[in-house]
Amino acid sequence: MSKLVLIRDSKFQLHLPPTTHPESPERLAAIDQAFYKGALESAIDQLEPRFADENEISLVHTASYVEQLQIKAGDTANGLVVQLDDDTFMSPQTFDVAKMAVGAGLVAIDAISKNKFQNAFVSVRPPGHHALKSKAMGFCLFNNIAVAARYAQRKCGYKKIFIIDWDVHHGNGTQDLFYDDPTICFLSLHQYPFWPGTGAIAEDGRGDGKGFNINIPMPEGSGDRGYLAAFDQIVKPIGLEFQPDLILVSAGYDAHRSDPLGGQNISTSGFAMLSQRLSDLSDQTGAKVVCFLEGGYDVNALSASAIATMRVLNAVDARDLANVHVSYLIPGAASGLDPITNDNRPYQVDEQIAAVRKHFAPYWHSLK
Repeated sequence: MSKLVLIRDSKFQLHLPPTTHPESPERLAAIDQAFYKGALESAIDQLEPRFADENEISLVHTASYVEQLQIKAGDTANGLVVQLDDDTFMSPQTFDVAKMAVGAGLVAIDAISKNKFQNAFVSVRPPGHHALKSKAMGFCLFNNIAVAARYAQRKCGYKKIFIIDWDVHHGNGTQDLFYDDPTICFLSLHQYPFWPGTGAIAEDGRGDGKGFNINIPMPEGSGDRGYLAAFDQIVKPIGLEFQPDLILVSAGYDAHRSDPLGGQNISTSGFAMLSQRLSDLSDQTGAKVVCFLEGGYDVNALSASAIATMRVLNAVDARDLANVHVSYLIPGAASGLDPITNDNRPYQVDEQIAAVRKHFAPYWHSLK
């Protein structure tokens, strides 16, 4: 049995937005191709997803919203594509695929909660972290990671959940759903200012959840150096102090330097190192990790970075980890590219990290 389990299915490619849409079926096809090309099928166990039912989806979404999407699904008959907002669409099989994307996360939660696996990677589309309680947004219909968090608490007995979101876009939907909840600590590293316009430092929670919503707005052009520094100086100390039972990750790869939508500078090696820090935090807290695919729109960068995360979280010992990291660092150096990228504006990055630490120091002793 592998340390990490992958939840995947080619049926996720049946969600078909317009052909020019960046959130395309080719994204998952590229990850699948990289997975099999790397011969990972013999090293990583796989599980099939299932459909989430209405009661499970309604753990975070309103029943009326689920019903509304089901009605919209009826409008896609005869191959029609229905537009839900400026950039979110439904094709004939989208509703079922979206329910299966939610269900895939629940399969992952069940797999780790029964002590079968240490970690899981949920390779799905449509993504989820922009979806609100009763509104689709930003390519997202249902908030996959949010449903999984509530399911983990109510069905599997987890008490405290740490959600880390490293997608280039702020996870506004996840933030909104848990804004007043101290049992779910939400932390987002994202390009700022940037779409969707949320994610300022001052958005720090409400009521009992005050201080448990942490935004780390990263300046445009931030690279491996800045993201790793933010993890070391903010994510790690908060994670160690919060002591979660479970770590969930909105793993978007659109902060990669090759991504056409983002403006950040993370390398594939950088995502491997972020994943390493995630693994280290898991070891230090005893919390298992489930990663949910979010964004990433350069298929080569996306597939390489997602595979890097899987390989790191599946590594069984120090030698295995060393081989993983060397496999990313050496080719980059040999090609003349710096395998570890810098920030375009390092002083601004450092100032922003300092500002976040100062703002949240009253809530977290580890930041004082």
